[in-house]
Amino acid sequence: MRQLPKQMTAGAVALALGLLAPPAAAGGLIRDAEIERTLRTMTAPIFQAAGFRPDGIDLYIINDHTLNAFVANGNNMFLHTGLLQTLETPEELMAVIAHETGHLAGGHQARRQINIRNARGPALLGLLVGLAAGVAGGGAAGTAVIAGSQSAIQRIFLRYNRGEEAAADQAALDYLARARVDPIGLQKLLRRFRGQEVFNLGNIDPFVLTHPLSTERMQLVERRVAEAAGRQYPANPERAYWHGRMRAKLIGYLDSPERVLNRLEGEPETEQALYTRAVALYRLPAMSEAIAATDRLIALRPDDPFYIELKGQILFETGHPEQAVPLYRQAVRLAPGEPLLEAGLGRALLALGRPEADAEALKVLRNARRRDLADATALRALATAYSRAGDHGMAELATAERYALTGNVNDAMLHARRAAAELPEGSPGWLRAQDILSLKAE
Repeated sequence: MRQLPKQMTAGAVALALGLLAPPAAAGGLIRDAEIERTLRTMTAPIFQAAGFRPDGIDLYIINDHTLNAFVANGNNMFLHTGLLQTLETPEELMAVIAHETGHLAGGHQARRQINIRNARGPALLGLLVGLAAGVAGGGAAGTAVIAGSQSAIQRIFLRYNRGEEAAADQAALDYLARARVDPIGLQKLLRRFRGQEVFNLGNIDPFVLTHPLSTERMQLVERRVAEAAGRQYPANPERAYWHGRMRAKLIGYLDSPERVLNRLEGEPETEQALYTRAVALYRLPAMSEAIAATDRLIALRPDDPFYIELKGQILFETGHPEQAVPLYRQAVRLAPGEPLLEAGLGRALLALGRPEADAEALKVLRNARRRDLADATALRALATAYSRAGDHGMAELATAERYALTGNVNDAMLHARRAAAELPEGSPGWLRAQDILSLKAE
């Protein structure tokens, strides 16, 4: 699992809110092949039930411990890691996804954007800065800004939200029914947040600020769930398994490793607990123990690409690329078409420092880049691979694309100019450099 630079999240949030420049405070985006695959399996039936393609909505995972999710500026859905870690059942998480999809299908974001564009003055500035800090984990500072602009939030951003929230609930219940997912997840979700509206802003989950509750909403959901009580919803142990693994992995990566290991002390060693332990040991770092724990996971599931990837990552990051490369190859073979795994293989090959490995790395990283345009770490490795191959124009282009992706427009344009000077005029790479040069400088 990798955390992308903070400025990348800032750029994503700024894009979502329609800002001209990214906010100063932001946490990192999370990129992880296993977690993203798990979320794709959970979102696909919901998106299809709402009339979207399974890949028609872009998902972003924000490294933030608070419970929140939101959609913004087109078909973009943002999920906080705090929400992914806390919700105990896949039905609750799918209810969140269905609710946010209801906002997209209902066109609610378009009306919010109009309200934001029509707003003027310091109140709007406080609102946008507060929201950006809030979704990015701004803590007390973000809360203070929001508190100072609360009336503006209610007037500009949330004045029609109660009706929209009820509409999104209705839509979510329909989508869940079509996807044959128990709607009790939505009921549990709302009960989790009920009563928080009377708290002060320092104690309230952001989900309640952006999704205000009401008695009418609760009554609607309670009634619909009661009506559906006699229906049969097929058990999905596979979905529950992968949801549990996602939570285990996030806890291992994002919580304090010392606290995680203390909590696990004396607990039964289930597969999920062992996964959390392996990741926490890797972060401690206690690499030999982490590898031993990962070996036990692989023994449980010899063909699991993500357990194999974890061992490869540990070996690569401890300076053993020769041992990491075969593991990454195996992971890519077991999960074909996963660009994040391919990018990991490419980085490990480059670490070997041999011409034949460099040539293979270039091929692998180019394939990964074609499948995933939003992996800044892969673009850094791709630039290295092009440079070692003597293709300096494409190396400059990959660097320019990485800077553009992370919101560093000035450096992106600098490297794009260098790329354009090196590449044949009219070639695909030259045209991509021109696209970057058309960006507005800071």
